[in-house]
Amino acid sequence: MSLQLRKFFLTAGAVLSLAFFLLFCGTVAFLIQYASHTEEKVFTVSLALNLVDVGCVSFFSVAGGFGFRRLFRRTSALEIFFFLAFVLSLSFDALKIVNYYFTVAHVPAFYGTIITRAVYFGFFLGLFFLFTGSLFSGDLTYQKLGTVLGLVVVFSLALVYSLPVDETVLNANLLYRVGGGDYILLVRFGLEALTLLGFGRSAYLLGSAEQWFICGAVALLITGRELLFFLLSPPTVALGTILMIGGALLFSKKVYAKHLWI
Repeated sequence: MSLQLRKFFLTAGAVLSLAFFLLFCGTVAFLIQYASHTEEKVFTVSLALNLVDVGCVSFFSVAGGFGFRRLFRRTSALEIFFFLAFVLSLSFDALKIVNYYFTVAHVPAFYGTIITRAVYFGFFLGLFFLFTGSLFSGDLTYQKLGTVLGLVVVFSLALVYSLPVDETVLNANLLYRVGGGDYILLVRFGLEALTLLGFGRSAYLLGSAEQWFICGAVALLITGRELLFFLLSPPTVALGTILMIGGALLFSKKVYAKHLWI
């Protein structure tokens, strides 16, 4: 994949991230208007917490997608490319609010299960991007980047397609209940462990302090992502947001120093 094509991929992802964020904002505005014209109780404490959670993740994806892309516009390092791709994958969380809109508008639950699969697709896609980025964090080079991206997308689609979704139960996180809990845990923790091992291996072989900081930053990103996606309480939302932002800033700072020598 040429550098120009990579830039196009990231630009398209940033535009999609912005579109999802605008969809989120538009849906919230509709719900506010709907609540003001009806006696139906639309907003609850749980929903408000969800809006903060989804809003933080979605806004971070937009800001990071455009901001980090501009910061790294002069380098073609693949670990940076996959980091940016991970940030853009967070935008799929914005679709959670659509599930709640479907509930309020009495749209058949079948469409909500599609949204649930789409959100999980973004989650697994992000994990695969981080894992693939760990493979390129050392001296490894691979010319067929298009093949790697294709495999990442196919694996993510296969995972979400195989997930059993129960359309009768809408969880507090605005996603329908998904079966195969042990299967999901195995994939999640397996990918996350391999990702940290990959970055740790590169740090050990390179003997670089920056690389160890990069490994730590990835650990912060993974922990923050887990908290924001699967847990829903004020402390976890706050902590997850702090870890995500801190991990992204630390990663960008150390990778910038590593590749641009600044």
